[in-house]
Amino acid sequence: MALPITPVRAGDTVRLKKPHPCGANEWGVVRVGMDILLECRGCGRKVRLVRYEFDRRFRGFIGEPAADTPGLPLRADAAQEPTEEK
Repeated sequence: MALPITPVRAGDTVRLKKPHPCGANEWGVVRVGMDILLECRGCGRKVRLVRYEFDRRFRGFIGEPAADTPGLPLRADAAQEPTEEK
């Protein structure tokens, strides 16, 4: 059975199945491609996972980059409401 591909982009903060040996369970996505480069939010160690392993270990999003981050398009599943200026 094939796993669905998780729509992740650079700047997202994700939670994986098991915590890092330092005890942190938050990972920042540094690079996305055939493999995904993650950075531990606890100790700063960088880990590279192939896409299949990442999709298998992925448990959820913790946070996303701000909408005004230059160069990063918003994910299709992120709802945006228009803001009104007074």
